[in-house]
Amino acid sequence: MDLNSAPRRALRKLRMEGLSELLAEGRTTLYVDLLLHRGLYHHVLLDRLEIVTRNDIRRLPGYVQYENTDARVKYKGQRGLGDEGKRFEAADRFVCELNSAWLLGPVGPVLTSEGKIIAETVAPPPLVERRVGVSLAQSMDKNGIRRTLDALSGNIRPDCQFETAAFAVPAWGNYYHWTVECLIRTRLLERHGEATGTYPTLLVPENRPRWMDETLDLLDYSGPVTGLNSCIAAVDTLVVPTFPDPTPAECHWLRERMRTGAGVGGGSSQERVFIARDDATVRRISNQSAVRQVLDQHDIDIYLLNELSVREQVKLFSQAELVVAPHGAGLTNIIYGEELAVVELFGEKTVGTFDRIAENMSHNYRYINCEQDGVDIFVSPGKLDQEINQILE
Repeated sequence: MDLNSAPRRALRKLRMEGLSELLAEGRTTLYVDLLLHRGLYHHVLLDRLEIVTRNDIRRLPGYVQYENTDARVKYKGQRGLGDEGKRFEAADRFVCELNSAWLLGPVGPVLTSEGKIIAETVAPPPLVERRVGVSLAQSMDKNGIRRTLDALSGNIRPDCQFETAAFAVPAWGNYYHWTVECLIRTRLLERHGEATGTYPTLLVPENRPRWMDETLDLLDYSGPVTGLNSCIAAVDTLVVPTFPDPTPAECHWLRERMRTGAGVGGGSSQERVFIARDDATVRRISNQSAVRQVLDQHDIDIYLLNELSVREQVKLFSQAELVVAPHGAGLTNIIYGEELAVVELFGEKTVGTFDRIAENMSHNYRYINCEQDGVDIFVSPGKLDQEINQILE
């Protein structure tokens, strides 16, 4: 959370969700984010951890390569945004089986029996340092600092055990991280299952929202699925797929898989969609009336995605020709479109998250830097109208 915007965001959360939710988020910010992650992890643990990197995995006996790729993927952060965005080379796609692993709930990471962190279970290489810290902070919160530190030393007392399993729990439980970083993992898991005859149990969040179950129903993973709670689990055989960057091939696979599950075929692209954030605590449009006039001029319909099922979202974006939205997880749905025009609205913070998804899907992508207005954004009607006209030409 941005601490500068915390007071206004807190007041809005109080009004929307009540005191108990506000206090829970406040505790997470102060204790988990500040004390455990930024404090204990960065200043005490970081330099002492042993990490099993992607290159290390390639040298292990359980490593199997399934796909060569020459994809150069944009970085997720600010440096990946725009036509000149920085890129890195995606790795060849693989699966590795590891014996006697230990999983720190609720969101990882997974450890070897010696307490070494398997980075591939929580992040691609450019994001390892941060993601390891975020996941360890949550383990220290839920399992206790002492137990987590003991696990990192190879001294582990598990609460439960799995025979053959794969980890698919996001560090942040929003629609983007779940869809892009967890669902896509099943692509390689199923290829490995076809080759070996064994489909690992997919470990997903135990206390998950209904929309996650909807996505699992549409995905229809070939193996068993079970929930993972806040615990330390032993895994006899851990199946580790390449952490999704994601590549164009992975994005196209997910689009076809989810469209099939939703019963959506190809068709004409006619829908013009604006994703509203009236149900969010940040990045709402502060000058809604003026923006609505521009949207009306271009026959763009306004949607609150929380009011739609996942199936309805897949169908809507499969049939869209234009999507306009403030930065937010709802833009993940552009992965289901074909030849989309996408206009993303930013405040003071810009990131390349959906620019790279758009590039992977060959969409026409533009963004507008808007004026930050507290926790919301003020959109220039003139700039918005200009960008929509240009992207539709």
